[in-house]
Amino acid sequence: MTTETARPALADPDATPLEPERSVPVSGFSRELRNAPDVERFRFAFALRGDALSPVHVVFSAAQRTAEIKTGDMKAFRLTEVGSVEEARKRWVAWWRSGHRKPGFATPRRVGRLPVMRLART
Repeated sequence: MTTETARPALADPDATPLEPERSVPVSGFSRELRNAPDVERFRFAFALRGDALSPVHVVFSAAQRTAEIKTGDMKAFRLTEVGSVEEARKRWVAWWRSGHRKPGFATPRRVGRLPVMRLART
């Protein structure tokens, strides 16, 4: 097996197992979820851009049916009505692959008009 054939398997998020974590970083996750009595913490590897795998952290509460997922210095992505940590991961991966943009106001593009400098006549 060559390195080229091994890359797609590593970049596949479904091939990287969810690994339990003992603790979760304090910054980035909501205090409410971190302090839930049934909180579970996991991590998995995911190729955010290209083939390089990055750690992704998941904090999940079955009682609250809520999960927060965070990677790097990004803000935690909150999911509600989640039945399992596997479901939370699948929903986050789908969100990331869709372009990970939040819906909101889109500014209109400027097309065909460039500013033109006009000289004043004296």
